[in-house]
Amino acid sequence: MVHPALEKRTCVRYTPAVSAGAPSPAAVGQGPLAAERVLPAPEALRPFLPAGGIQRGTVVGVSGPGGVTLALSLLVDPLAVGSWAAVVGLPELGMEAAAAMGVDIGRIALVPDPGGSWGPVTALLLDALDVVVLRPPGRSRPADARRLGARARQRGSVLMVLDGSRAWPERPDLELVGEVERWEGLGTGWGTLRRRRGAVVISGRRVPSQPLTVACWLPGPEGRLAARASKVGSLAAPDVRDEAEAIAWAG
Repeated sequence: MVHPALEKRTCVRYTPAVSAGAPSPAAVGQGPLAAERVLPAPEALRPFLPAGGIQRGTVVGVSGPGGVTLALSLLVDPLAVGSWAAVVGLPELGMEAAAAMGVDIGRIALVPDPGGSWGPVTALLLDALDVVVLRPPGRSRPADARRLGARARQRGSVLMVLDGSRAWPERPDLELVGEVERWEGLGTGWGTLRRRRGAVVISGRRVPSQPLTVACWLPGPEGRLAARASKVGSLAAPDVRDEAEAIAWAG
């Protein structure tokens, strides 16, 4: 059964004939967050991020084996309170899974395959939307990275680069690496995947401290990043309370 919100999603096929004129007042700067300089982030990460969220006008690199789950988790709260986003260069993105995570997919424009025009497409979307998630087709040229970073700063939008450590030649303002360990919930011939132990490593040009590693579930029971009681600073070792909860849930 198709999720009802999938009927309202927006897909975009870019051609060079698309106008790069002034963004529509109906789509730009009209959401509740238009005047805010910080977009809300997952609660588990807020205490460890500069300004407690994702700052507008910045480049955010997202990478690691849990990178896509992490990127979608970062979209949940901004879209829930009125922001708009686009995802560029990720044709395999599962929108039904994203909706199940709590992402308002009715507020996302999709450009699955921008081809060689990914740079102009991204620039156009940065003019019009609050967040643009981009996976470049290869390693970006330094001039392209600087140009898009400047566009994000000028327009007060957020450029979120997937596989940032591999694809982006400039160090991001904020860099988030989604590390993962093992799934919980499966037994021998029974059970379902419930949650996966992981961590988010936080660093970047605008992070004043040394890199922080925040233990979390990636994903948690609701399909997105969730807090896990643990010590900040290193990937958490299994704790007794979590193991007891998993055993009790398994029956």
